Amino acid sequence: MLRPNKSLIADLNPSSHISESFRSLRTYIRQLGLAGGSGGQVLLFTSAEGGEGKTTILSNLAVSFVQDGKRVAVVDCNLRHPGLHNVFEVEGSQGLASYLSGQEEAKDIAVYGNLANLAVIPAGITRVSPPDLLGSDKMATLLDELKASFDLILLDSPPAVEFSDARILAPLSDGVILVARHGKTKREAVRKLKVLMEQTGSKILGIAMNQAK
Repeated sequence: MLRPNKSLIADLNPSSHISESFRSLRTYIRQLGLAGGSGGQVLLFTSAEGGEGKTTILSNLAVSFVQDGKRVAVVDCNLRHPGLHNVFEVEGSQGLASYLSGQEEAKDIAVYGNLANLAVIPAGITRVSPPDLLGSDKMATLLDELKASFDLILLDSPPAVEFSDARILAPLSDGVILVARHGKTKREAVRKLKVLMEQTGSKILGIAMNQAK
């Protein structure tokens, strides 16, 4: 079941200036030609380091798109330090890891709740190397299945400078959003992140600056 969480400002206080910031980000993405046409679009969220706010930004953006009438799936691809299950407080799913390891079917890992048109796929638990799982053909197959049912699929991933996971997922996405935290993220780290993601051939949509005044 999905219940409101204090991190989901877009759901708890849609009239706040923070919620308006997420609507602005939503509009920017739509102006790029994403989340507006037929067929699902996949957006990957990553950062240079941990603690930048990827999960919070992804989650609130998902809520904002749902409020705009879109069908959205959020997938926790951070098999190392998952966080989406805490934000959405989900239960009853073995998660992405169980699907990628062949233990569950795709239809059994998504969790739905009181936020209409929003599905959450938590990371789950695995002892297998995350790059081996995320780089399997099953990951691409899952995204193809989700595209048939959702307008937008948002992928949460580990920091790309420290781990290779985001670079594995990037070619499967229609665009990448880099997340940085105001007053914390160093410019050199963002430059390195940008170079790493460009090497994957993925389309960088821009930088979402978290906690900026």
